[in-house]
Amino acid sequence: MNSRFALLHRPLFVIMALCISVTLSLTSYLGVAKPFSSFDWIDVLGEGGMTLVTLFWLLATLFSRLKGRVTNLLFIGLLAMHLSMLLDLLDEFWTYPNSGWITTFESIPATLGMMVMSVALYHWHHEQISINDKLQQRERFYRDHSLTDFVTGLYSAAYMKQQLNREVQLSEQHAQPFSLLMFDLKQFDQLNNQYGTRQADDILRQVAECMQLNCRPTDLICRFASDRFIVFLPATPACTAPVMMHHLQCSLTHTRFKTPNETQLSAYSSHVTWQKGHTGEQLIEQLCQQLAVQKLPNSVAA
Repeated sequence: MNSRFALLHRPLFVIMALCISVTLSLTSYLGVAKPFSSFDWIDVLGEGGMTLVTLFWLLATLFSRLKGRVTNLLFIGLLAMHLSMLLDLLDEFWTYPNSGWITTFESIPATLGMMVMSVALYHWHHEQISINDKLQQRERFYRDHSLTDFVTGLYSAAYMKQQLNREVQLSEQHAQPFSLLMFDLKQFDQLNNQYGTRQADDILRQVAECMQLNCRPTDLICRFASDRFIVFLPATPACTAPVMMHHLQCSLTHTRFKTPNETQLSAYSSHVTWQKGHTGEQLIEQLCQQLAVQKLPNSVAA
């Protein structure tokens, strides 16, 4: 579990504390305490254990997941189940002579919670399938694990150059265009200085994951150098490349990365499409030149 994830869920912690407080206050206000001699300690032990387990599941979810629909559904389902277990436990200590509806109501949250949990697990399953597919297909159909980047898990610049040379040869034979995108994170040096190398590397890993989830299964993503990434788009004409570039730019801009201040990033970006006679090195040089122009002080694109 990661305490940084918990910082992202402060509103959910407030909701959880409020719901538990209201439940405890309502039962103590409407109920009458049972005499100590009437406590059924076997029931207290069993129901108390289920209450603690559901609370642990709830906290584990908030400490181990990012924000999102699946996390919210898991939270709602587990909270409903926990409140139902809590009401069941409180029955061992309180009676409700004028509010018998509480004992009738206590099983409803658990039922609704399990229904919501079923939906959450369904979406979680598809989320995991999507992540696994991206991890398996991010290198397209190529595999050479000796050329991966240690920090991000993406393939390295050397690997990209190898595949570009191969793709240029195939494209020369079949006259099929492909495109390249390049992204250079803005003000990343400031983040490195502000948070340190370890946090900066973590941000790079999150950027890599964001790009993987927003690219097509056939696309290949590589870390080119430092905070610069290349995306290889096979069988992609010149008209599609800027659309893909804009999509990835928006994905990065609208993602809140896990830092103490939930950092938002943007990037310089460029695109190029292969034309007959161009080598892989020439394409990369064009991408770097476009980025260099954007970084000029008087550049509108910067």
